[in-house]
Amino acid sequence: MIDATRLPMTTHQRPEPMDTTPRDPHLPPPAVVDWLLEQNWSEMIPVTLIEYHGSLPHGMSQSKLYEYQLAFCEIGADTGCPVSFPIEALDALRKDRDARQSAG
Repeated sequence: MIDATRLPMTTHQRPEPMDTTPRDPHLPPPAVVDWLLEQNWSEMIPVTLIEYHGSLPHGMSQSKLYEYQLAFCEIGADTGCPVSFPIEALDALRKDRDARQSAG
């Protein structure tokens, strides 16, 4: 049997303040979420058909994107790329940002 009175006492203290709203671990870091949401997003695009000519990726000849938004992200002075997110993904990022803002 262990005598609890003989165990060393810990001086470990909890970090201040304790966060009561843990973030989804699958989300990008907060700075990335905020940067993404700062981009100029299009209105919702209902459906887009993409046809692949020549080098069929994974043997596919076409694909479709449903209910998404598109932004062109500038990275540096001369570089950028289009980024598309499903509506649900952007909603999740907005909810994360709003939760962090209301907690802070």
